Amino acid sequence: MRKNSLILGAVAASLTLTGFAAPTFAARQKPTPEQRAEWAIKRFDTNGDGKVSLDEVHVRTAEAFKTFDADGNGQVTREEIKAQRKAHGQAWRAAKEKTGADKTAAMDKLKEARPAMLPGVRQKGFKRADTDKNGSLSLTEVTARADAMFKRRDTNGDGVIDAADFNKTRKI
Repeated sequence: MRKNSLILGAVAASLTLTGFAAPTFAARQKPTPEQRAEWAIKRFDTNGDGKVSLDEVHVRTAEAFKTFDADGNGQVTREEIKAQRKAHGQAWRAAKEKTGADKTAAMDKLKEARPAMLPGVRQKGFKRADTDKNGSLSLTEVTARADAMFKRRDTNGDGVIDAADFNKTRKI
């Protein structure tokens, strides 16, 4: 009888411990820099060649600019950015409530139209991009900022951003 009690106690203890450990193993891991680079390239690579050219960045930047320019006046203000980010957050929450293929389609669409796709969305970025200091961003200002970001990311200077530009052993 005592042997059965010990075995039962050991089994109960091990089940309890695995119950505490399971959520730790199930937690999402933080993406590696390589994964983030792969995702970024995939998001901007419109022709599917595994590389991002400056022309592809310009296309994505112009698309994002149109999304943020709610009143269509050719200028994006901080208020328009705030409104777009809020709308995106609400759409994200609504998409999470869907199920099956509808959820997948909605989430994929939202990933494509992320507010971060526009240079100058964040406070510091807005100040840097607003070169004429008029309190709003034009497509020219946003494109110039995207060009500077592209040049910084193209570490090997070959005119495209690809996996080689994210190599940890690169020489700067």
